[in-house]
Amino acid sequence: MKKRYLVLLSIVVAALLSGCEAVKKSPYPEVAKYLENRYDRKFEIEEISDEGTIYYRARPEDRPELEFKVVPVGTDYTNAGFDDTYPTVFVLNEAGKLGLSLEAGEGDKELVASIDGYAQIEALSETLSSLAAAYTDAGLPAHFTSGTVKNGWNCADIRVDIRTPELEGYEPAVIHIPDSRQIADNHINDSERIRERIESDYVAYICRYYLGDPLDYLTQDAVTAFYADADGLTVKTAENMTEYPNLSMSLNFAELYRLAEVEGWNPSIAQNSFSITANEQTSWFFLEFEEAADESTGTTARVYWEAEETGERLPAWGDYDYTPEIIDWHVIEERTGCSFSRGLLLQADNERKEKNKAQLNEFLNSDTLASLGSSVEIGNWAVTVTDAEETGRISSGPMYFEADSGKAFVRVDMDIVNQGTEHVRLLPTVITSDDLMIQLATSGGLQYSPVALLGGGDMTGSALEAGESKSGFIVFHVSQELMETEEHILLLLSIGEETKAVQIK
Repeated sequence: MKKRYLVLLSIVVAALLSGCEAVKKSPYPEVAKYLENRYDRKFEIEEISDEGTIYYRARPEDRPELEFKVVPVGTDYTNAGFDDTYPTVFVLNEAGKLGLSLEAGEGDKELVASIDGYAQIEALSETLSSLAAAYTDAGLPAHFTSGTVKNGWNCADIRVDIRTPELEGYEPAVIHIPDSRQIADNHINDSERIRERIESDYVAYICRYYLGDPLDYLTQDAVTAFYADADGLTVKTAENMTEYPNLSMSLNFAELYRLAEVEGWNPSIAQNSFSITANEQTSWFFLEFEEAADESTGTTARVYWEAEETGERLPAWGDYDYTPEIIDWHVIEERTGCSFSRGLLLQADNERKEKNKAQLNEFLNSDTLASLGSSVEIGNWAVTVTDAEETGRISSGPMYFEADSGKAFVRVDMDIVNQGTEHVRLLPTVITSDDLMIQLATSGGLQYSPVALLGGGDMTGSALEAGESKSGFIVFHVSQELMETEEHILLLLSIGEETKAVQIK
């Protein structure tokens, strides 16, 4: 009985030993440990020697079709000294299922998605979002410790290359699946965010550097959105004033070209440059893409200009605002003979007119509106307007003043009293919030400020002691025959927030 037990025990031990020998160990334990720690799964591994260079070919045991490369990268990399292309191979395989053709890019980790134009960006962003979702569902991205290899981070970089137009200096957008640099953002790879990242570079490039109409390649919505924050630009010549809502004082290369087309500066295109001819002067502008001093920022766009008469090439950007892609508006003014103003002057003028009309109508419908000959008290002033007339000339002894062509003077006679206890001036050169302001307002929305004629009975700047009274006039330079129109005309007296009105017509 004892002997039979010993035989049985020896059989069990032999079986256990046999089972242990059946467990296959990896011939490359360091590579296997790296991959299992990184992707939390088992891999089949084989060593490849290519002209003395050693790397490893691996495939997941559950997805043998996803064959990828593992390379030693040295001890500086903390993930056990290896890097791999598993994410790129996974993304390439999934892209095929979604009907997206990806080509090999630079290095082992970059793929290139090429599309024909802006209209295809939305569909592409949906596909890339699906790739990102599949990547996450498969248990990727990898587990990280600290450290990196170049820009590796074991993601798949997809460079989105828009084929047309082929423009020098344009850097295609790169979509990282996942965007490991912002791994905490759970929505970084949704379709809207991907579309924004592709569009931001492409739309900006077309609007700033493409010598042509952006709508040749972009949608109107894209252009409108790009210029949403533009504060507007008004260009004035001797004959015209033109407003450009989508521009600002900071003009880029292509924006100046399109402005030249509209303004009639006869632009002519050459290789990455164009000329404008205005004010009997021809000027050339050149766009160059130069390597930035800081390699991380890539290339920088710079614009230079050249006067045809001298042939000297100079930086087009301003001396005080070093933005090399922005053209100094002083250069354009000097060469074209026009003048630039920030904002939309005509539009702002119309808005002011509407506001002025509303204010004047309030006074016309108010019981407080004063008439000629009545006294108005405001602050420490008592003002009585006695007369108002339009004239082409104001005389004062041997001196006289004539209105400009197409204009006239409106002379307003008045008596004023300083009812305060201090010495004051009427309409001083610099007016503060405590001083009396006087304006001529019309029902057409125009407002005029007094002009100083410096002599005679002109009371602009007159000094009055406490309790002193004075008689004289103030003068407005207005459109000719203003007093002959059907418009109502009021004299507005204001101190701070308080305003009184006298109807003079």
